[in-house]
Amino acid sequence: MANILIVDDVAENLQILQLILRNEGHKVFAAISAEVALRIVTEHLPDLIISDIKMPQMSGLEFCKELKESAATAQIPIIFVSAQSDTDNIVAALEVGGVDYITKPLKPAEVIARVNTQLKVIEAHKLAVRQHLSHVMNQMVVGVAHEINTPLGTAITAVTHFESILNELRSAFDNQTLSAEQLSVGFEDSQESVGLCERSLVRVAKFVKMLKEIAQVERPSCPRDINVNEFCEKLKERWNNESVKLELHIYAHMLKADDEVLSTVIDNLISNSLAHGNLHGSKPITIEFNKAEHGVQITYYDHGQGLQNLTVEELLKPFVTTKRGNAGHVGLSASVTANLISNALYGSYQIFEQGRGLEWVIEIPSEAG
Repeated sequence: MANILIVDDVAENLQILQLILRNEGHKVFAAISAEVALRIVTEHLPDLIISDIKMPQMSGLEFCKELKESAATAQIPIIFVSAQSDTDNIVAALEVGGVDYITKPLKPAEVIARVNTQLKVIEAHKLAVRQHLSHVMNQMVVGVAHEINTPLGTAITAVTHFESILNELRSAFDNQTLSAEQLSVGFEDSQESVGLCERSLVRVAKFVKMLKEIAQVERPSCPRDINVNEFCEKLKERWNNESVKLELHIYAHMLKADDEVLSTVIDNLISNSLAHGNLHGSKPITIEFNKAEHGVQITYYDHGQGLQNLTVEELLKPFVTTKRGNAGHVGLSASVTANLISNALYGSYQIFEQGRGLEWVIEIPSEAG
């Protein structure tokens, strides 16, 4: 049964509600005022609240508004009780976040029916959340298993083949039948096996690095003032040895953000462009830093082939990639990048395809974090 908080400044009304609800097996907390109710909510988070509207000092509507301002209590459904049944009062109760309205005098059957309706809604929501979480977890587990097992299986096969080559060479050496040609072929085959093993393990390492980046979303953000010119110099140094041209336009010279997370975001965008963008000729990847009304806008475009028949929604789904099976292309970069922007940088993003390849427009607020 449910934990229900009832709030009314008239003791007789509290007694009636307690009797009705306890007969149904619910655990009931009673408060003679909204102020007392707020204290109870912090100690015993209820599943449902039934509150009178007209109370001295803090009204039921004000009580509801205060609960809705806190993330911890915003989702608690509130049924209002009042002797007034006019439309204006009902509308006012629903506008502040109430889910239902009961008029006095209280009728036990009506109270029970309305309470049961809300409890069914709560259970349906919990079930939907559990089902969605289960689906997401299953999808993630299958994706992680595939992205790790495939290269590990390849690496094991390569090592096994390498071992068989060594056994053949050792056997020929022991039997004094080892020829120069056999040794040369053995070395070539060994190099192929070692190279395949190395590429596969590098893929696993990149995937693990990506998982660590996902964890950055959950860690506490550490925003600080960033000199954009210095940030861009470090960016160019990191990509100096790669086959990529960066064109940087700086029109906003300071921004406030977690520099480690911002670096991860930009690096992910560049890596994704190199892996998937099929960049055209000598055109560079362009990154612009512009002043925005409430912070800094970062515009990124790569002059590549864009979304390649994917929708933006598909691009942001975990494990969606145009290069499934190729080393390093695990289909998480865009999803991770979007989450880092929204949750770790407290920013927003838009993704376009307007003749300049894939284009991200990122807004970083001036008071991030």
